[in-house]
Amino acid sequence: MDKIVYLQALREEKENQLASFIFDHMKAVQLHVDRHVNIREKVKAKHILSKRVEIESSAIFNLSQDKLFKDWFTFDYLTIRGKTNYQTYIEYANRQKHPLDTVVHALFMASVLEPFKVIKYDKTHIHAKKLLTSEICIIKVDTSRSDELREDKLIFLRLIPVYDSFISVSDIFIQPDQDIMENLIRQYEKSTDSLRTFLKKFSIKYSWNCFKV
Repeated sequence: MDKIVYLQALREEKENQLASFIFDHMKAVQLHVDRHVNIREKVKAKHILSKRVEIESSAIFNLSQDKLFKDWFTFDYLTIRGKTNYQTYIEYANRQKHPLDTVVHALFMASVLEPFKVIKYDKTHIHAKKLLTSEICIIKVDTSRSDELREDKLIFLRLIPVYDSFISVSDIFIQPDQDIMENLIRQYEKSTDSLRTFLKKFSIKYSWNCFKV
């Protein structure tokens, strides 16, 4: 019995260490993008985004849209070099190797902004179903969120797997329009793209009217 308790405690410790490393990594990525990506790249990205979400190129983003843009600009937008800004960060950060880097980089590279339906929310975890695959996930969130995260709410967020659960590495965005989500599902059912490719192309379009929790 003592051995089982010890193994459980060891697993929790390792999970917490990995989660802490992932959050620190995400902060470093955001700092790099804010400080080192040139303004011309951001202007080009905003021009492309405006066409994708069908807004005027001169439109001013609200807080939620600014967060969505930063997520898309970091992980999904392709620079003139044909790489994401996250890939560029990996090249920059390779000078300072950590034993967890290879694993964490692969997890972030595979991540997508994804739609979910909330099953339950208990302040530290969201229990949710992936809308496009029906997979049930338990998602650890870093801080207590708003009471807006009620059962059946439709949300977008970016996940990283950590052992048997997931952690959110993005803001959480609530989609108030169910018709938009139904259109997303219909388009995916007709698409020949893989799930990851489809979401990298279209998540920003279907989340653009969301509001940040």
